[in-house]
Amino acid sequence: MAWYPELKGPALDAYRQMVSSLLAKAERELGLSRDQLVVRDLRPEDIGASSADFYVGTKATDWIALVDNQTIGDNRFVGINGVVLIDTGGTNAFGLANEPPVSQLKITRKGSVARYWNVKPVWAFEGKVGYCDDPVTVDQNTTITVEAWARSASSLEGFTLLGAVVEKKGLLISP
Repeated sequence: MAWYPELKGPALDAYRQMVSSLLAKAERELGLSRDQLVVRDLRPEDIGASSADFYVGTKATDWIALVDNQTIGDNRFVGINGVVLIDTGGTNAFGLANEPPVSQLKITRKGSVARYWNVKPVWAFEGKVGYCDDPVTVDQNTTITVEAWARSASSLEGFTLLGAVVEKKGLLISP
């Protein structure tokens, strides 16, 4: 698995394959045609976050649950393919931004770990945005847990997961 600072090349290929897989599952499981489905950006609420942001406090060197054993809604299929790590936690003695307090993500689907992502390389990217070439998908009515490895006690701000949702038109968007 590799991280890329832009959604192009292998990361874009992986994203397209992820969306194609989500569409195929939705068509098959929901019995809907492509024009009855919508593809949109992932929101934290889609995977059970308690707010429209992943804002949580961290404890030093511990796994913290960003999303804890939540069930993806009916008629909704989710893919996660990236991360934003804008939280700097201040500056160090040299006036440089400190690294964010999170270095790894663990994504559990149906009670089994689906991905371990070392997100530290994303911190080196100019925009602090990274897209992976190994996305994870979660089907409707499936449980998901997303945990972050906290490197220090702080708050996790400016962090988000990137991805796509395929769902029946009208659930959230009625284009």
